[in-house]
Amino acid sequence: MVSRELLAKVAESFEFDVDTLVFISHSCNEVYRFAKNDLPYILRLSEKPFHDVDNLKAELHWVRYLAEKGVRVSLPITTKDGKLTAVYNENDTWFIAAAFQMAPGIVFDGEPQIWGPPLFHTWGETMGEIHRLTKAYEPAYPSYKRAEWSAAKINNPNLLQGNYRILLDKLKSLEGIISSLPKDKESYGLIHYDFHPYNFLVDQGDITVFDFDDAIYGWFALDIGVAAAHAVWWGSPNNDRKSKHEFSKQFLNEFLTGYLRQNHLNQYWIGQIPMFMDYRNISSFFWWLHSWDGNEVNLSEFQKSAIVNGVELIQNGLSFDGCDIQL
Repeated sequence: MVSRELLAKVAESFEFDVDTLVFISHSCNEVYRFAKNDLPYILRLSEKPFHDVDNLKAELHWVRYLAEKGVRVSLPITTKDGKLTAVYNENDTWFIAAAFQMAPGIVFDGEPQIWGPPLFHTWGETMGEIHRLTKAYEPAYPSYKRAEWSAAKINNPNLLQGNYRILLDKLKSLEGIISSLPKDKESYGLIHYDFHPYNFLVDQGDITVFDFDDAIYGWFALDIGVAAAHAVWWGSPNNDRKSKHEFSKQFLNEFLTGYLRQNHLNQYWIGQIPMFMDYRNISSFFWWLHSWDGNEVNLSEFQKSAIVNGVELIQNGLSFDGCDIQL
């Protein structure tokens, strides 16, 4: 947690009362809620190297572009100096602050009245709109450019043996396939890369997207695969393989119906979505366990769940519950 003194500096930069800050979460970033002119906002503090400042500016510039084009996003606000970020150093650690308008609605958390075809359709249509608009997007400055997709670097020796090694070999095989895929304006561009239900708010059937800090240049079908993989994890009515397979088909048919209203994606790329779902599932397994010390006693419940999912993949032939999609 950052100090009260640093939070006071942030409050001065974005011109709000530090006493209105309410802590929300701390995962990859520290996130707070605050009030300014009686309106709610979100503060995000990222512990990053100083050279990542332009990377965050690139994210925020793209989000503002999408907002200007009519996409429902959590809009970044500027500091009193008109900047998108404020940068601080505390105890030789750099923190990059960004603030956003708080969007209306709620985060989906298993409510059955929300989860269903209308949401899937809107989710897909929103992603399709983002992909269509990003084709015309140009960064503000050459340095304001997000990273390109790249293969993962797995350095934890505890994940390089036994069953984990089998999963790692599968990951490397998928990364080899992905690396060879073509890139063109109709299939490749800036993508959210983490567009799941914890990163959008639902308000009377509409959704507002936030948390673009994983944004990269990647394939549009990859963005869809990420969303679909998360949908199956959280939304399948049962955990057995057949149920997940059936749900993935239902979800993708609804999602893609909405998506294709906003952006064209040909059948070749639609056919790659199950592979990208497989990739997301396996790469997430290694992300969750990147700092594991090899002792299962020290695993969190979330990490234990990741291991169970990994073993299940091995037992089922290392194939995710994807499907052949025909529209």
